Amino acid sequence: MIKYVKAQGSYMCRKEDSTASDPAEESIVIDLDKNEAKIAENARAAAKEILKDALEKNMYGTDQPIQFGYTCGDLVDPYKFCAIPTKDVISNMLGKLDKVKFKKEIASSCDCDYAYVFPTDKECIVYLCKQFWQAPTNLEKDSQPGTLIHEVSHFLGTEDITYEELYVEVHEVNERLFGKSNVITIRGAEATQHAAIEAGQMNANSLEYEYETVLNHEGSYLNGSYKCCGETKRNSVCQRRDTGHYHLHKNFGKPKGIFFNAL
Repeated sequence: MIKYVKAQGSYMCRKEDSTASDPAEESIVIDLDKNEAKIAENARAAAKEILKDALEKNMYGTDQPIQFGYTCGDLVDPYKFCAIPTKDVISNMLGKLDKVKFKKEIASSCDCDYAYVFPTDKECIVYLCKQFWQAPTNLEKDSQPGTLIHEVSHFLGTEDITYEELYVEVHEVNERLFGKSNVITIRGAEATQHAAIEAGQMNANSLEYEYETVLNHEGSYLNGSYKCCGETKRNSVCQRRDTGHYHLHKNFGKPKGIFFNAL
């Protein structure tokens, strides 16, 4: 079935060319064929297994944002991460993944599009674009399961502030926490500036890259396990990765909660 949908108000996951034009006002979407549906369902299952594994391994923060100061100096042995999702956020993403329906975009204005959603869509439809079908099926940078984590987070309130590899870095000095305040400029008709350390707070790509580049296994899955940590589950996160940032709230937390804690 061919369907025309208004692309205005959507969040388009576009990573290879951030200067490309916006999606057309009307986009053409169709139902997935049998093989495409299998690929999408496998990606959904992988994303759910990854998030469930993160919960089981306590890789999440609390609703206490981290209190820190800015510094222009060098960061010594810093904590480096993309985002710190809370337990509730991970649980809510799992709930949204259960509800998601898939459609295929066949008239995208850009070959570098992965997927998009309409954040207020009660049906939770994820529109899959050209790059999704070519993306890695296992968890790695710009993968299929990572893309779905990115997209369902929009249903919980994240935005596409930037697709850059935006890492947050903070370090401790005399029992205080400091971070950089470098500024990033978001391209587009209404260009805006954000402090890089703050942009990750609500950035969907930061949440995706937390799983794909920070928590992902460092080695390959061979003979039924990962060599880096011995984990036998293919779709999982690595306990041997440096996850000290998930404990920063214990010493540097402040009481009022936010969506998820990138800082």
